[in-house]
Amino acid sequence: MSDEDKKAWQAEQEALDEQASAQRAKDEKARARKARKAIRRAERLKRELSKSGDLTDWEEEFTSSISERLSEYDSAFRDPEKGARGDALSYGQKAIMSQLSKKAKQAKRDGIQKNNSENDGSDLEPSKPAYKKRSSFKSKKPKFTPRIRQLDEDFCDEPPQLGPKEKIESQSERPPRPPIGKPFLRIVKNDD
Repeated sequence: MSDEDKKAWQAEQEALDEQASAQRAKDEKARARKARKAIRRAERLKRELSKSGDLTDWEEEFTSSISERLSEYDSAFRDPEKGARGDALSYGQKAIMSQLSKKAKQAKRDGIQKNNSENDGSDLEPSKPAYKKRSSFKSKKPKFTPRIRQLDEDFCDEPPQLGPKEKIESQSERPPRPPIGKPFLRIVKNDD
């Protein structure tokens, strides 16, 4: 290897090292930002649940320990198999935080309904919300219902009263009647 090749290789390595250190600094900032966000979320959930009186001892201890570990290490878990490398919380911790968030929302909703019922002066059960959110994953079109015609409805239950001569002629021309009860044929017409 000549001196020029060696200098070119060293320059390339220095450029790669600079890029790697810049990326590490960027990752550290992102990790610290995620940790601050998780701390704020844990403290907010703890505050909301204690305000509503639904905070258990275990939940209080969990949120406190999460906050301590996040403020000290920027991550609340050590094992890389339990979560992504840049995340502040592990998969299990995220699930528990999600459950706490649902519990806080429910407590807040119950508190609002309780306040509304106190303001109305009625001692009835809290009512359901006035509207229901529509899921964006459901079809907005009405369900398909096929058009069905029951052929047994076209036949009358009793044959018309005919004279003796007309009975003989009409019985020979008319097809045999299906049994009354279940339909013998269903015709389905599809508009598509």
